[in-house]
Amino acid sequence: MLEHRLTDIEDPAIQILGQLANYVDVQGDLIENGHIKNMVSLMKSRNHETSSGAILAMLSILPHSRIRYHKAIEEDVVVTLVNHLKHQKKSLFAAYAFSRILDYDNIRTAIIRLSAPDYIISAVKQGFFNATVENEPGKEVLGRLMSNDELRAAVLKAHTTAALCTMFKRGDTALNHAAFDFLDIVSDYQAKIPIFRAIVAALDHQKWASQSNAAMALHTLFGILDSSSERTFVTQEFRSVILEEISQILRLLVHDRSYRVVGGAAALLALSNDETVRTCVREHRDFKFARSEHFSKNRKLQYHGSDPREEDVHKMLDRLFAAMEESPNRRGAPKFPEVHSMPARSPLVTSLAILSCIFYIPCGLTTMLAGWAIDEAET
Repeated sequence: MLEHRLTDIEDPAIQILGQLANYVDVQGDLIENGHIKNMVSLMKSRNHETSSGAILAMLSILPHSRIRYHKAIEEDVVVTLVNHLKHQKKSLFAAYAFSRILDYDNIRTAIIRLSAPDYIISAVKQGFFNATVENEPGKEVLGRLMSNDELRAAVLKAHTTAALCTMFKRGDTALNHAAFDFLDIVSDYQAKIPIFRAIVAALDHQKWASQSNAAMALHTLFGILDSSSERTFVTQEFRSVILEEISQILRLLVHDRSYRVVGGAAALLALSNDETVRTCVREHRDFKFARSEHFSKNRKLQYHGSDPREEDVHKMLDRLFAAMEESPNRRGAPKFPEVHSMPARSPLVTSLAILSCIFYIPCGLTTMLAGWAIDEAET
């Protein structure tokens, strides 16, 4: 029956199996005569009907501790379901299965140990939970998974913010829907501030790609792109958090390291369409200090390694200070100036600088050699 799944035949068979498993002798037979191993084999089938039928049959017997604590469950069943999470066609069904057995401590521990949280957030990122499984919306399955404190904590640590930033950046309606479904779910568990702070952490990153993605995530979470009813609840929840915690972003703006200034400026620029934000920012002492120092040209920022170029930092700040004074009738996504890292210094240039200090190489010769080294590095 499991090999050729037919709902009207198989589901009663699964129910009967679950009832028979109440008897100790049946449990022993399932374990000792290899029936669990056979079901695991069917779970691995490439045929979706066969695989899903075997999984449902397995779920029907897991409530019994004698079966649940059999080594095959952790070694084979959980491993198989985690592997299914990695594949587009099987991912949602595997998530559905896990959502049904999360209350079992040994299974939940194995799920987390086998990196299932990483694959769950990957499924969110790809929009797999937008679909329906076993006549149940994917959002409800995800909600059931996230209702478990231990698993939710693991998922939130699994590059969740980077995934959300990437989803928002793509501008795809289905992915935006998936992202907001996820945020809607975690909003019930006081996870808004951790997510906001994780976004701020992404702003405090030397790579511009990470910073711009995080800034766009803030822009979308604030509800600036549109005010559809689908987004109302989530955006209201996050608007208050962003306004209350905006000092964390302004703290980046007054830092002496250039890349942090760019991250803070990009985030504020992304939020600058909103009059409430602009008023709040303009009145903050950190913003007043940063603007005064910028226009008086008194500020000396530090530039190291792959920090953004000085001219790009100035362009970003010019754009930000102008945006904070504009009227509130602007719409659409923010337009960031281009940001490039400083060109990498050739090891030969560094070596020549050191040698000139140690051996007193004449300045003219050092300059000539250094210029040649720079030309070689740029070609």
